[in-house]
Amino acid sequence: MSESTFLFLILAVIAWLWWDSRGVAERATISARAYCGNAGVSFLNDTVAWQKIRLKRNHAGRIALQRTYFFEFASDMQQRYRGEIVMLGKKVESISLDAYRVS
Repeated sequence: MSESTFLFLILAVIAWLWWDSRGVAERATISARAYCGNAGVSFLNDTVAWQKIRLKRNHAGRIALQRTYFFEFASDMQQRYRGEIVMLGKKVESISLDAYRVS
């Protein structure tokens, strides 16, 4: 394999990983917004931020990327709190909110 072919393959994998991660982050944003709405708190900044990524087996036993994102929310618009959403592949694995003050 020539050096330019190897470089092209590396760049293609990086581009695919970036493209796939953007799609998963958009799904995480939609899910976190809905979860905050159901909990009666305000989803802030209208986005999630990447925290970590690792390989993990899904329910079918296949290896998938597990991405963890964090986001901010407010219950009384005075204090910001932090939430976390974990995505396994393109599906929500868990969502959690820090303890917050109920207004």
